[in-house]
Amino acid sequence: MPCLPSLLLGGVTVLSAPPLALAAPSMAREQTYAVAAGALRNALDTFAAQGDIQLVYDPALVAGKSTRGVSGRLAPAEALQQLLAGTGLSWKVINATTFVLEPAAVMHQQPDQTAAVATIGKPTTLNAVTVSGSLISNANIQTATPTYTIAATDIRARGYNNLPDVLQNLVLATGSVQGPQAARSFTQGAQPVSLFGLGPQFTLVLLDGKPVANFGRLYNASINFTSVANFPVSLIDHIDVMPGGASSIYGSQAIGGVINIITRSQQDGGEISVRTGRYSDGGGANQRISGAYGRDSGRWRVLAAFEFDNDSPIWGYQRSLTANDMPQPVVQSDILDYGALSTYNGAPQGHHNPPNGCASQLFGGSTMPVANPLLPGVYCGSSKVDGYTTYSNQLRNIDGMLKLSYRFSDHVRLYGDALVNQQQQRWYPGVSDWHRWIEDSATGHYLYLEKVFAPEEMPGGVAGQMDRQNDLLYQADIGANGRWGDSGWNWDIYYLRSGDRTHVVEPVWIKADINAYFTGLLGPVVGVDPQYGVNMIYNRNYAAFFRASTPAQYASFARGIDEFSNSWINDTRATLSNASLFALPGGDAGFAILAEGGSEAWYEPIIPLFTQNAVYEHATTGGGGRRSHAATALEWNLPLLKALTLDLSARYDYYALDQGSNNHKFTYKAGVEYRPVDTLLLRGNYTTSFKAPDLSSIFLGPANFFVPGNDYYLCALAHSTACGTNFQLSSIPGVTLANSTLQPTSAQSWSMGVVWSPMDHFDLSLDYLHIAIRNEVVQQDTDLLLHTEANCRLGQLAGDSSECRAALAQVQRAGSQGPITGITTYYENLANEVTKSVIGSARYRFAIFHLGTLDLHLDYNDMLHHSYQNAPGQAPVNQFADAQSSTEFKSIASGSITWTSPGARWSSTLYGHRYGPSPNYLANNNGIGYPGAAHVSPWVTFNASATYRPTRNLALSLLVNNIMNKMPPSDGGYAEYPYFNNENYNIYGREIMLQMDLRLGGSGR
Repeated sequence: MPCLPSLLLGGVTVLSAPPLALAAPSMAREQTYAVAAGALRNALDTFAAQGDIQLVYDPALVAGKSTRGVSGRLAPAEALQQLLAGTGLSWKVINATTFVLEPAAVMHQQPDQTAAVATIGKPTTLNAVTVSGSLISNANIQTATPTYTIAATDIRARGYNNLPDVLQNLVLATGSVQGPQAARSFTQGAQPVSLFGLGPQFTLVLLDGKPVANFGRLYNASINFTSVANFPVSLIDHIDVMPGGASSIYGSQAIGGVINIITRSQQDGGEISVRTGRYSDGGGANQRISGAYGRDSGRWRVLAAFEFDNDSPIWGYQRSLTANDMPQPVVQSDILDYGALSTYNGAPQGHHNPPNGCASQLFGGSTMPVANPLLPGVYCGSSKVDGYTTYSNQLRNIDGMLKLSYRFSDHVRLYGDALVNQQQQRWYPGVSDWHRWIEDSATGHYLYLEKVFAPEEMPGGVAGQMDRQNDLLYQADIGANGRWGDSGWNWDIYYLRSGDRTHVVEPVWIKADINAYFTGLLGPVVGVDPQYGVNMIYNRNYAAFFRASTPAQYASFARGIDEFSNSWINDTRATLSNASLFALPGGDAGFAILAEGGSEAWYEPIIPLFTQNAVYEHATTGGGGRRSHAATALEWNLPLLKALTLDLSARYDYYALDQGSNNHKFTYKAGVEYRPVDTLLLRGNYTTSFKAPDLSSIFLGPANFFVPGNDYYLCALAHSTACGTNFQLSSIPGVTLANSTLQPTSAQSWSMGVVWSPMDHFDLSLDYLHIAIRNEVVQQDTDLLLHTEANCRLGQLAGDSSECRAALAQVQRAGSQGPITGITTYYENLANEVTKSVIGSARYRFAIFHLGTLDLHLDYNDMLHHSYQNAPGQAPVNQFADAQSSTEFKSIASGSITWTSPGARWSSTLYGHRYGPSPNYLANNNGIGYPGAAHVSPWVTFNASATYRPTRNLALSLLVNNIMNKMPPSDGGYAEYPYFNNENYNIYGREIMLQMDLRLGGSGR
């Protein structure tokens, strides 16, 4: 199939090149070119971008060839002649802006300004080319749905360290997500992406157009998702991002968008790249080395590549915002006295003073007696407690990639690809505390004890107690493709295996052991209080409680728990396509049909210690199962007129379970491209999409959790108009159970937009996107469940209804009018969600006399609407008006300016990223109308890079991220550590990096 480079200009998310009709009308017009010497294929891509022209060629023609480059202001034909000098290639002109490369023996035509568009004789190639968003293997750029492309050159110029940096900086990525910067989350060793504020489960991530196994552990302990932390950034050729539904092409999960990560496919010779960097405020030092080697030898083609990354963690104490040097130190050891039963009112009456003072050596010698201005007595506290938390993980990452192909004949090619990532991570979620109620039998006072263990009390310090994760991600395929003679029919068939194996060692406290340790310190238990069920302690030794523990004592109740998870995909797929099935007035019709089948699985065995409630205050999750899958799809590309093209596709998916409900779904898409004039494209599409229920929601084992809630029933019995603190429960134990009868989540999306190119090197695009999700699978809302249970007991709902029978069984109480002792929830098809957004992009490239060229690019996404209905019958919640529901960004903008010198020896980029306002702490916890509730200021950061190429094979770069060392926007009302929204922002600060790229033999990539 022909190779038609997209026009890639400076920018983080770059709109794919406009179609032929939008190209500049005058081919003879001179342009300023600055194409460096080097690999011909790279040079051709640069030439096409700088000249706003399109080149059609067989990649085999340019493989292994190099060019001396071209520089200066020239007509396109003159520049192309210089570029191809000595390569043995020439060209023929198809129209004013389209050239087909061919061997030099063929005479090339002179430009004809009045020539009609001719039918392009499509060169034939068996090389695999990934076409995002389409089954039809042609070079035509699909424009009914916008596709945003991030090139490898953009990734490097903007200083991104890894793929999560790239994708989480998309203007489309408006949602708040948990990751390494969100301590104590279930997946601190993974990196999700949220497009348009939707959950990460609604974004489909592909590698070279093929599915990738989900991360083994569950996001928020409830949903399967794909982590983008395991993909080697240096091996990426480009990334295509397609917003909106795409299930008619890709099947399940393609609701919010599709991210297609496309790795390198060809290289002549070798190259090696080395990068080192560190942060100006300390921590996070990182190193990366990568290399690749490619060669064509007869019928064989081989490409091998590797990447090694090594990152140090960033600790909270290394940043002023999270060091927690607060005027009122945090508790290290404390005994709160609530008085005797006769005076007990639920509020503490004072602190029990440490008999022998505090263990001053703890937390780096910062522990001291602290007076509470609101209560008598003192407690032992330190301002360094919370700083022992990591906000980026210690990481060691090794990647390997191998691509082999063998040209069996002129019509058949055999191929195999493999990518393996081995990742080791370590993090520390923060020091934990032991707490317990006791009754002093001598005084009759109720006491609440709290103890936080310091690094000095742990074996190996906090470094010896870090969570450790080993993760193996792999994807391998073997297949064949080819064509049937000169019929125009191309075929491709492959078998794919993708998997993720995650092993986590998590230090935990064994409940019986730690309780026994403290009982031994405090004194013998002489009984249990009949009123409140707390232990009665006699001969109490409070001095021992305040003393520092030894590492050996800590080791007596702490142990590492091994947790394992495994997910995999098997997929066999066959595709048959014809890019020129028959002629239409606007060109050749394209057609493709697909059939595939396979299976997928997720297993996360539940550790018995967790199910036996033997671990101190620790939630857990797990389960596992598999299902089989089959699908068929077809696509038509119909250029009805020169100005009008239709893109139609449809797909049927079927999922089968050994036990439970089988799922099936039919989805379709209709897209239209209309060009009333050469410089204007109007486009739109309507698509249906779906998501099969997560394997976790079908096969989850009993997963426990702790949730705050209100006891609305007891509140009503007390005739309280406002359920205050007496009826607020801080930690209700709960269990979530699976549901094997779930049905797929369905969605509809439509978009309409315009692309306008009023002048050379100037493009504008604007698209409106509407996504509506129905029957979304979610866990039942605990607050709604408690309301329902109360209404059933109070007779406001019929007690014998199915709704009440379920609610009364799911909320457990100690007696008919006793307190809540537990909650059971299930997964259900309950929620509905709607988003509306406007996405804009602008780019402009121009020459600065004879000083080179400037590329300007701007991207913008404004979320006009995001509503969420938690269950049928409830009013939809406006996520932007109700800050308690979401802290996602309403708007994100990014822009860049890139300068390239004549001859491309020097280049530099300045890139800016702006996150719009987000709700502050008071708004998020109390609502917009609460005093002090507002939005924090926008967060604007700038990155810069400069590259010098002393020779064509060597590039030296200096990169600086977050030049101004901007921390998250100030939020003075933030009352809890870490004092910033760690799902929206990070505290990394300024990073300075050096990079060297060296080509070895051949012409490099």
